[in-house]
Amino acid sequence: MRQLFAQAALLRTRQSILSILQPLSAFASAHHTALIWCLGIVYKFALDAMYVWAASPLYSYAGLTFSPSFFKYVVASAMYFILFALLPKRENDIACFLMHLQLAYTVAPMLSFYAFSGASSRYMLMVFLTVVIQACIVFAPAAERKPIHITGIKNYVTVALGVLGIFVLVVPVLYNGFAGIKAFDFRYIYEMRANAVYPPGFGYLQIWLTRAILPFALLTCLMKKRYVPAALCVAAQIIAYMESGTKFELFILVPILAIWLLSRTGHLLKLMYLGMTCICVLVLLSYQLDHVSGAAFGLNVSFIIGVRAIFHPADNKFNFYQYFSQHPKIHFSEGLLGKVFSLTDLYAGSVGQVSYAAEGGEFLAANMNTGYLGDSYAQMGLIGILSMALLLALIVRALRTYNTPAAYPLLVSLFSIYFIILNDIALLTVLFTNGMLVAFLLVFIYLGKQEDSSNGIQRI
Repeated sequence: MRQLFAQAALLRTRQSILSILQPLSAFASAHHTALIWCLGIVYKFALDAMYVWAASPLYSYAGLTFSPSFFKYVVASAMYFILFALLPKRENDIACFLMHLQLAYTVAPMLSFYAFSGASSRYMLMVFLTVVIQACIVFAPAAERKPIHITGIKNYVTVALGVLGIFVLVVPVLYNGFAGIKAFDFRYIYEMRANAVYPPGFGYLQIWLTRAILPFALLTCLMKKRYVPAALCVAAQIIAYMESGTKFELFILVPILAIWLLSRTGHLLKLMYLGMTCICVLVLLSYQLDHVSGAAFGLNVSFIIGVRAIFHPADNKFNFYQYFSQHPKIHFSEGLLGKVFSLTDLYAGSVGQVSYAAEGGEFLAANMNTGYLGDSYAQMGLIGILSMALLLALIVRALRTYNTPAAYPLLVSLFSIYFIILNDIALLTVLFTNGMLVAFLLVFIYLGKQEDSSNGIQRI
């Protein structure tokens, strides 16, 4: 009897919530264009305010300086609104969402930093034109193409991935022990990572598991409403974090689940701008209310979100441009391509270490991260930026062929992670090391049209 009463209460609560949300959803659909423009405009000014009154005061000593220019602010605002107008604003379109995500998370912070710090106009113009070219390529009309499918091996791959997952979760325990709940002490994990030992090449498997295979499995289970296996995927992801101490493996669950839930509303694009505006306001208020007393919450929130996640990567991109516009480019000599083609690396440190030292840091003491827009300039200048932007545009166009209503929540949740990573890491590294290529292979196998055959790969 109690169970019946509880079910009836839950049903009434659900109906009450739906009675509120359904009119809001109808209103948002009816006024989609006006709402998306309003939210895009508000986000731009909220981002500017966060830089002026939170990020810059907190981190001005390390690069986020405040040297505003009215002319640059007008130029930056014009660039933002041109890019925003250029991008289509369709919901349930993975290409639209990913390009808007890049604008909001990567390019818009660069525009704010450019306007308020006196950064290079030449580099900002390069980035602006690059994104314009990307948008033209991604959304250019093209003949409809059938997506690539790999058929006949789904069951074999499932078993192999299960074995691989067990192997990757067991090996760190055998080599380093298990930290358990101590891994949630964010000071201890640095010591833990420094002392960790793994077999050769194991790091690649660990990253592919936690940044492609487990997220894909989690989203597939959610799509099929298999919540117990989905919970096991979450547990495996948390265990992988407790073994490696890499915070990204833990925090990746937040955007994956949030984007998956919001994508099912049919208003993901609008909610992204609304959510990022709310985050800017949260950072601004938390810093303003806590910086006088030195309270940890406001300062930590401001640093993690306002500095580390948003404006520090923007600053790093300009730092890379500043150094490598005056010194020899890398020409991909320090990575896999350099080894394959026996290219000579001109520098004794990595591209990030060189850029860090150029900004006054101790050489080899730290590795400054930047996204593909900064790294590609360090590699080959403007040609590097255009080539990587073209490659990314082709990747997004390829994703559009799989963009069915059923697959959209999975695809947008999974590949949004790689666009977030691209704010910090080079595109080729994201493709080959951070799991984007593995994610594509999983899409080819699991989201393609499965044919009744046991002859292996039928079409690729």
